[in-house]
Amino acid sequence: MKYNLLIILITFTFLSYSQNKLTNDIDNYTESINSNPKLKLSEYDWNTITKTHIDHGATLRIWKTKKQIVKVEEQFAASYGRYTRIIYLKNNKPIKGIEIEENFGFKNNKIDYTHLNTQFKAQVYVTGYNDLIDEYEFETIEEGQRNATHPYCDLNSLFSILDKVTDL
Repeated sequence: MKYNLLIILITFTFLSYSQNKLTNDIDNYTESINSNPKLKLSEYDWNTITKTHIDHGATLRIWKTKKQIVKVEEQFAASYGRYTRIIYLKNNKPIKGIEIEENFGFKNNKIDYTHLNTQFKAQVYVTGYNDLIDEYEFETIEEGQRNATHPYCDLNSLFSILDKVTDL
């Protein structure tokens, strides 16, 4: 019994360490993308690309190295604030997604359109791929609480824009 408990604790420690190393490696890679001045940035009207309509406007930004997309950012303006979704790719596969919901502040009982407060942030790390069910596996870190957006029923939906941007 004592040895079984020891084996379980050691296994859990190794799994935890390898998961932390993976997320740290992903963060290091995304930082290298963010600090790379050689990337080509293209900007598009999100409404035109998706053939939908966002009342207060939406922008799609794509960062590329040669012909490979390494970062995609969708930013939606709203009357309450701004919603941003960022996807990082490695070898044309998503490795991390970030969702940020920001709301305008209040000043003198009026909406202060000059100041945004981050209400919610989710970092979604792609930790693997399950071939059996054809879906990514994730580790998610959430900060704050959603005020205006809804959680995904399926985190794979976070990456749905990638189907529309591969040819841009």
